[in-house]
Amino acid sequence: MLASQDSAAELQRDGLDSTRQDRVQNWKPTGHELLVMLTLSVVSLMVSLDATIIITSLSTIVRAFDASTTQGFWIGTSYLLTCAVTMPFTASISNILGRPHCLFASILFFAVGTILCVVAHDIGLLLAGRCVQGVGGGGIIILSGVIFTDIVPLRFRPKYLAIIQAAWALGTCIGPLVGGVFATPRLWRWVFYLMFPFCGIGLICVPVFVRLKPRDSTWTEMFNRVDWLGGFLFISSATSFLIAISWGGTQEPWSSFRTIVLLVVGSAGLVVTILWERYGAAEPFLRHSLFQNRSAFAVYAGTFFQGLLLYGQLYYIPFFFESVKLESPVRTGVSLLAVTLTLVPTSVVCGGLITRIGTYRWAIWSGWIVLTLATGLTIIWDAQTSTAVWVIVLILLGLGHGLLLNSLNCASQAVSLPGDEGAAFAMYAFLRSLGMAIGLGIGGSVFQNVMSVKLRDLDLATSIARNAEAYITVLKAGNQPDLAAVIGAYVYGFRGVFAFLCGLGGLALVMCCFVGHFVFDKELDTEHELDSTPRVSWRLSKMTKNSQSQSEGPSQSQLASPKGSERGGMDTVA
Repeated sequence: MLASQDSAAELQRDGLDSTRQDRVQNWKPTGHELLVMLTLSVVSLMVSLDATIIITSLSTIVRAFDASTTQGFWIGTSYLLTCAVTMPFTASISNILGRPHCLFASILFFAVGTILCVVAHDIGLLLAGRCVQGVGGGGIIILSGVIFTDIVPLRFRPKYLAIIQAAWALGTCIGPLVGGVFATPRLWRWVFYLMFPFCGIGLICVPVFVRLKPRDSTWTEMFNRVDWLGGFLFISSATSFLIAISWGGTQEPWSSFRTIVLLVVGSAGLVVTILWERYGAAEPFLRHSLFQNRSAFAVYAGTFFQGLLLYGQLYYIPFFFESVKLESPVRTGVSLLAVTLTLVPTSVVCGGLITRIGTYRWAIWSGWIVLTLATGLTIIWDAQTSTAVWVIVLILLGLGHGLLLNSLNCASQAVSLPGDEGAAFAMYAFLRSLGMAIGLGIGGSVFQNVMSVKLRDLDLATSIARNAEAYITVLKAGNQPDLAAVIGAYVYGFRGVFAFLCGLGGLALVMCCFVGHFVFDKELDTEHELDSTPRVSWRLSKMTKNSQSQSEGPSQSQLASPKGSERGGMDTVA
């Protein structure tokens, strides 16, 4: 049954006549569209840099605020959590209110959150700032991709989307290096100061370049179309669920009352959300049509696992270098360049090849094979692992993630129904971010529990596992009598995390074998079209049209509507 659905969907996509197919295959971006792409790349670089720059500077920030390990954990997790849970609803609102308005608001949210982080003198305000940053960052990530689906045909999307994804991957990989440079008591606030130039560019360029054709609906009409109840149910339920996942087994036992309550409430709320979106919402923001065949399920599962592995490795590999190899934050950031120098070029080349060949399955399959192999090799790492060995493994990790980053995104839109491409990217971005948030939480639980087992076997205090990050200072001081034994316990904990990630990689590889082939030559099907007319010229033509209509008398539509031909007057959205 599922196979027949895949075949039917594929035949549906083969129905382009020769004229439409020629138009799709010969598409080239205009200068305006290229400026939009560059604007989206800049803000994407900002968000990815912010997400990872905290990794190598976190211990310094924790010491600056005299915060606990638990509070330090939430400096990173709060951003990922709010980023993930607000993504789908932000994409839905942009479909109604307009992409540029929502993107501008997201950048503004991010800027306000950054200001709160810069001026914070207590951990509470810093965490509040990170949450506000997360709301803005989630909107920027998801809207950048959705706008891309509005202006670039699917056949050329892998090639040009590589621009944004390369910016995102670059920020993700150089973040730890930059964070290490500023990981000092006097300079750590520069981790957040660095975001202001990007915010300024975004706040200027979005209104200038990211313009859509004027819409007929008034603000009131659009506001009433938004599925506010569904959004509230989803965000609150997902937040409850992710908090339980994040602290379960680390800050709170899995069997504790608070963990169980949050898990039950969150899970029940998500079920209620799905039922409401399926049967109650007039205009649902979660489209069930996205999961219309087995290929879609396989692609979205692979997306979730890739996000989980990516952020789990970007967090625990630097942690390994600082604790086991006793490297400085700067040296750790330099070590991760082995990933950067392969992930970014691989993603760009992969996008170009997908556009030229017209198929993506080869990249998905080879990406998971390489990534699973490389993740498995990290299990053998210890304090004596040579530089040549870990550099080769990091290069393989970069190759695997680079192949998957572009191919999974393209596959999610290829398997979707016509007109669902924007929603497909929104689901792709959400599941990847969800995997990142869950990966950090579950990874922490695995690490602490496995390391605690080893510490007990060595008759050492298990409190070291609960404060593993803060204990790095003691390790680097070198005056610990059981230094070798403690480092051995760290290695044991990391092997538990890497084995867990390797198992997930193998599961994703099996699931992605069920991804089918779908034709790429689809025409753009969106109501969000770029307005290439200069603002002044558009306003003059509009004024001329209004004056002509007034001199000619009321039209039939004006007689039918007391608001006249321009519905809502000043409320009309441009």
